[in-house]
Amino acid sequence: LKELKLANLNSVDSISNIKIVSSIPQLMPANSYWVLTSNATDIKQQYNVQYPNQIIQLNSLPAFNNDKGHVILLTDNFVVDRFDYNERMHHPLLKNFDGVSLERISFALPTNAPNNFKSAAASVGFATPTARNSQELNINSIKNNVTLANKTFSPDGDGFEDQLQINFEFVNNENLATINIYTDRGILVRRLQRNTSVATAGNFIWDGLDDVGKLSKVGIYIIKFDAFSLNGKTESFKQTCVLASRLN
Repeated sequence: LKELKLANLNSVDSISNIKIVSSIPQLMPANSYWVLTSNATDIKQQYNVQYPNQIIQLNSLPAFNNDKGHVILLTDNFVVDRFDYNERMHHPLLKNFDGVSLERISFALPTNAPNNFKSAAASVGFATPTARNSQELNINSIKNNVTLANKTFSPDGDGFEDQLQINFEFVNNENLATINIYTDRGILVRRLQRNTSVATAGNFIWDGLDDVGKLSKVGIYIIKFDAFSLNGKTESFKQTCVLASRLN
């Protein structure tokens, strides 16, 4: 990383505001994600940082305005990569772009290929610093899928299966999810998610509480997971679980 520099473009499209990425030799392994920032503390406070050691703090960054700009990565005078962005790349249903990362979808496509950057998912806090991009194409997935990590859970605080983990996996990105939980008689007890933008893969947790914060009764529950894409396609998934409790 000592060989790299970060810059932007000035008003006449010339490379300017060049900043050295690292003053000491540091190795960035392949297939890893690193963060360049002028305020590492703020990043750690605002987002879930999976690998804190993969953050590099610079004294200052080139100006990258929210509405549009250019990110230049170079070594000496050779441009390694360039990203030309604008706020229209964000999810059209987002009302506020502040704090929302634009994530690269595919590393096989050219950086500035159409639709190669999209908003990070709300389900991950709108950014995944040091971790895999939430909207990155899932090349190993062949179909959309929703599963439960365990069919039975007992929210009794004993540290064993206290929560129900709802796993999801999508072939394409920019999906919205609505998750409702019903009793086996069809009574809605919990609106877990409502029109939440989700990653291509991840999970949600149900702690067994209903919409008023009361622990649900022991019994069978239906998890209904509705996924919506921007092209209008909808897909519904249903899974059944058991909320259990100790007998004594």
